[in-house]
Amino acid sequence: MNLRAKDFRVNSAIYLCASRSSALVPRPCGCRYDRRGFTLIELLIVVAIIAILAALATVNFRHAIDRSLQASNAANLRVVGMALQTYFVDMGELPPADREAGPFMSHGAGFTNIGNGPAAGGSWDGVPWLLYERGYLHDWKTLFCPRYLRLYPAGGTIRGGYPRFHNFRYAYNSSAMSSGGLAGGDGNLANGNVWMLRDLFLSPNEGFYASRFPDFPADFTYPWDGLDDERLEHVMYPDMIVRLVTGGE
Repeated sequence: MNLRAKDFRVNSAIYLCASRSSALVPRPCGCRYDRRGFTLIELLIVVAIIAILAALATVNFRHAIDRSLQASNAANLRVVGMALQTYFVDMGELPPADREAGPFMSHGAGFTNIGNGPAAGGSWDGVPWLLYERGYLHDWKTLFCPRYLRLYPAGGTIRGGYPRFHNFRYAYNSSAMSSGGLAGGDGNLANGNVWMLRDLFLSPNEGFYASRFPDFPADFTYPWDGLDDERLEHVMYPDMIVRLVTGGE
C-alpha cells in the first residue's frame, strides 16, 4: 500500500467519525428539524378534552357555591331564631312582624297597605327589622336568604324603590300580630305546631300577584334546587331545627 492510499483511508475514517459526532451536537437556532407536528384530529381531541374538563369544573364550582349559600342560609335562620328567643325572654312575647318592605321597622298601626310585604316577593309579612335596630342582630343581612341577596341586588321593591331583595326577607309566621290578630301566629309558635321562619313560603303563582305569573313581580321561585325539578326552601320550627323541605309545605 502506497502512502497516498493510506492517507485517503485515514482521512475517510476521520470524516466518518466527525459526521457521526456532529449528529449528536444540538443544531443552532433557525435550523429546521425533520419533526412531525400534531394532526387536526389530535388537536380536536385535545380541545374536546379541555372543554369537558372545563364543563365539569363549572358544574362543580356551581354546586360548591350552592352548598355554601345553603349553609349560610341555615346559619342565618338559627341566628334569627336565637334573636327571637332572646327577645321573648326580655319582653315576654315575640315581636310583631313587619308589613312593608324596606330597611325600617313597619309593624306599627300606620302600616296598613298591602301588596308590598317584606317577604314572599311582597305577599307575606317578614321577620321584624327591630331585631336589628335594637341590637338583637348585628348584621341586617342576616334577615335575608343569601340566595335572594345575590339574585336581586338591584331593581326595585313593588313600592318604595328599595333594592328588590327587600321583598324577600325571611317569612315570619307571626304575621298577623301587627294588625291585631294571632291566627297561625304567636300562640301557635309557642307550642311548636307550626313553622316559625322560612325562606319564601308562598310560590309566585300563589301569592298576592299570582295573576301576573310569570311576569314581574311574580317572576321568582324557591331558592334551592331539588330532584326532578323540585324546588326547595329552608324552614325553621320552634325547636330551632332547620329543615330543607319542598317549597310551601
